[in-house]
Amino acid sequence: MYKKYKWHKYFWHQAISALSFLIPEGKNILFIGEYNYDFLKNARPKSLDIVNKDIDTFVPDKKYDYIIIFSVLGISENICDVLRNIKSGITSSTRVIIYQHNYLWMPFLKLGSLFRIKNKELNHNWLSVHDTNTYLKSFGYETIRTYKKTLWPTNILFFGNIINLISIIIPLFDIFKINQFIVARLLVKDESEEKSLTICITVRDEKENIEPIVKALPKVCQNQEILFVEGHSTDNTLEEIHRVKDVYSDKNIRVIGQPGIGQGDAIRVGFKDASGDVIILYEGDGTSEPDDIKYFYDAIASGRLEFIEGSRFVYPLSLKSMPLVNKLGNMVFANWFSWFLKSYMTDVLSGIKAISKESYQDIYNNWGSLNLHDPFGDFELLYGAARFNLKLGEIPMKYYPREYGETKTHVFKHGIKLFIFVLKGNFIFRHLKNYNKK
Repeated sequence: MYKKYKWHKYFWHQAISALSFLIPEGKNILFIGEYNYDFLKNARPKSLDIVNKDIDTFVPDKKYDYIIIFSVLGISENICDVLRNIKSGITSSTRVIIYQHNYLWMPFLKLGSLFRIKNKELNHNWLSVHDTNTYLKSFGYETIRTYKKTLWPTNILFFGNIINLISIIIPLFDIFKINQFIVARLLVKDESEEKSLTICITVRDEKENIEPIVKALPKVCQNQEILFVEGHSTDNTLEEIHRVKDVYSDKNIRVIGQPGIGQGDAIRVGFKDASGDVIILYEGDGTSEPDDIKYFYDAIASGRLEFIEGSRFVYPLSLKSMPLVNKLGNMVFANWFSWFLKSYMTDVLSGIKAISKESYQDIYNNWGSLNLHDPFGDFELLYGAARFNLKLGEIPMKYYPREYGETKTHVFKHGIKLFIFVLKGNFIFRHLKNYNKK
């Protein structure tokens, strides 16, 4: 049952805003624990079931997209039963979010209870993040990501806001933050059912690359299509696609025109129009190895990964393939993303990426949430995949110099736009707050 907390509502607003940031709208949610009605207003779920009693024995009788265990493990008399029982409500795509207080705050919270600054502290199981991750693993879960928020839990005279904003900038303070969110999923066994595939190729002024790419792309599954997204070419690229489509009718080729400009827009509409269960981006400049797509397909179709970046920095890379300034820029962005998305990446601008159509829908619905223009779409995809807690991974890929056409990348012009995108994304992601709720 909901109750008004005596402790400053600022603290609970911090926790609820983080959950609302991590959970897309329109999901089926199971909320286990002491419920706060502000969550319903912010999360906008498709359905919401609340369990706040008999939590150790509760067994879900239907499936959910998200299961939130809110301050439950700290008061549970049988953590094992909680982690075992909720499995009946979980599918391969369900995310379990465990919210708990940082155990380093134990003496301060108990002191606050003693002086009646807050409600009586109910926690008797003070678990660290490492403890929780270990128990999750023992019950067949894997932790996808861990978030921490709120260094100072009250906001008297805006003091809390100032401290918490500073803590976003200085990562050293993360260890002391009181709100902890652990996102997990069930460990996935390879799925045996074959999935359909869309190979999405974005092209503008790439006439000479069309036929070589179509000829080289391998057949990796029975139900496979090649979808060209054509971006207002001036060199008869569109006509060439139609010619190749007729010549290679067995390749199941489609073509659509993008409404806007830029590769980011082409990816956005192309992925949305894809008919396959698995979507693989293959850029139309001919610099990537076509055979590599089979590894991306296998990892997504099996369920082992849910969003994949290709990594061009494993095999030897010539300066003709990538100039030094581009390479340095890629390394900076990859390390920056790795830090604030809490997922190790070596390349974030590669020409092959993969995601399932189901997982892409939430990214599409929130495309442009930073109110910034991503010229290539790479960062929108990665930012969205991390925000909605997809299992991220990388696969080594080969990268060659262009044989035809000219690069569309302008190092400094696009580099500045990408820098601003990452800077704002860094702030919002570490703050765990959506400033542009649609």
